[in-house]
Amino acid sequence: MTAVSDNLAAWLKLLDQFERALDAADETLEPQSFDEPPGPMPEEVRERAEDIFARQQLMINSVITSRAKVARELAALRRVAAPSTDAPVYLDVEG
Repeated sequence: MTAVSDNLAAWLKLLDQFERALDAADETLEPQSFDEPPGPMPEEVRERAEDIFARQQLMINSVITSRAKVARELAALRRVAAPSTDAPVYLDVEG
C-alpha cells in the first residue's frame, strides 16, 4: 500500500469507530482509545468527518441539557422537607 492509501484507510477506520460510538450512544460501551491517523485528513472523507462532528456536537448538547435538567430536579428534591421521624409510617384504615 502507498502512504496515501494507508492514510485513507486509517481515517476510514477512525471515522467508522466514531460512527459506531455515536450509533451505540444509549448502550454501555467500554471506553476505547483511538489511533490518530498518520497524515492529514484526505479530502474525500472531509464531508463525512464534518457530519460525524455535527452529530457529536448534537449529542454533547443533548447531554448538557439532560444534565442541567437532572441538576434542577435534584435541587428541587433537596428543598423538600424531611419527614418527621416521630410520625407513624403506616395508616390503619381497617382497624
